[in-house]
Amino acid sequence: MSRVVHVLEPDAPGCGPSTWRVLADLQSDDAVFVLGGRAAVKAVGDAGVVVTASVPTPLRTPRLAGRAVRRALVGCSPDRIVAWSESALVAALSSGTTTEVVGVVAAVEPRSPVIETSRREVAAVHPIGSETGPALVRRGWRLGSTIAAADLPVRGTDHPDRRHARRASIRGQWGIDDDRLVVAVTTDPVHGSDVSAAMTAAASAAVAGRGLCLVADPAGINAVASSHWLREGVGRFGGAPVGLVLDARVRDPKSIAYGIDVAAQVDFAPAVTFTPPSVVELRTWLACGVPVVASDRPNAASLVRDRVDGRLLPPGDRNAFVRVLTRLVDEPGLVTDMAHAAAATHGRGLPVRRPRWLSNSEDQSAGESSPENPIAASR
Repeated sequence: MSRVVHVLEPDAPGCGPSTWRVLADLQSDDAVFVLGGRAAVKAVGDAGVVVTASVPTPLRTPRLAGRAVRRALVGCSPDRIVAWSESALVAALSSGTTTEVVGVVAAVEPRSPVIETSRREVAAVHPIGSETGPALVRRGWRLGSTIAAADLPVRGTDHPDRRHARRASIRGQWGIDDDRLVVAVTTDPVHGSDVSAAMTAAASAAVAGRGLCLVADPAGINAVASSHWLREGVGRFGGAPVGLVLDARVRDPKSIAYGIDVAAQVDFAPAVTFTPPSVVELRTWLACGVPVVASDRPNAASLVRDRVDGRLLPPGDRNAFVRVLTRLVDEPGLVTDMAHAAAATHGRGLPVRRPRWLSNSEDQSAGESSPENPIAASR
């Protein structure tokens, strides 16, 4: 088996805990370089990845990490380098290595990392999800085949028999002692969902008598501002109570899935360029038995079956989101049915096998599905 080195930047879009667990399943005897310090190495290691080396990133500039990557490569002599984000690609290419470099990118970054055009064209970049590819092409990357989320080893929660006890424990940490609807705002990439838009929709549903609670990443767009707005607005509008919990663990669906009823990807600001969500994170929510409400765009539509394991809404339609929240509060049985459908379809796990883009130089067909992959074969 050829020696492969993976380069991972844990803070990059599309490289959250869901992606770390995919890498852990695919790692085998491969080496893994983590761009970051001890905290980053520990977090990735806790997800099951065996980290070979920690590579510092001076001034948080990937291009400046090239020299450190080159030093780390001396003891590996790899046949291939797999970079899991644009920043990791830039760091690997800046090392000056002659080894083949392949990119696997689940989400684009707010700003494209700086590197010479000639170096960008060296690496073949495989987008995860069909929406990511066009954005990468516009930034000058040479596109390889598209990787479907259904072809990755995404697994559901551990010990589903303990769901009830863990649900009470997680909700207790958030101060929730009733059965109100709890909605997680997706966070990969962190700039892909607008927390204030979700908060406005939740408040609209609450005014109509449907109380619920949102869980969002403190680093999310307008997350802190939404918290301040909610605190100032307490008692100023009628209806049922609405809550907002800021918890960084929302980046890791498996860690809090038992306490979540629905995950939502929210993009309501038409003036802001749309950022495709990471299909790895969306599929992890589904595999954990959490229905997903998202805009009806290619990435989400490739996973979510509308009215079966989630809802697909017209992009930018806030009223549709309010109507969906209202119905989910009114019909808890519908949430349960969609949760069971999501876990049954996406939570079975996949046989861990070496994908073609990882094991050899042949491109994997974008529409290919293997008989070894029960989910891809059934879709």
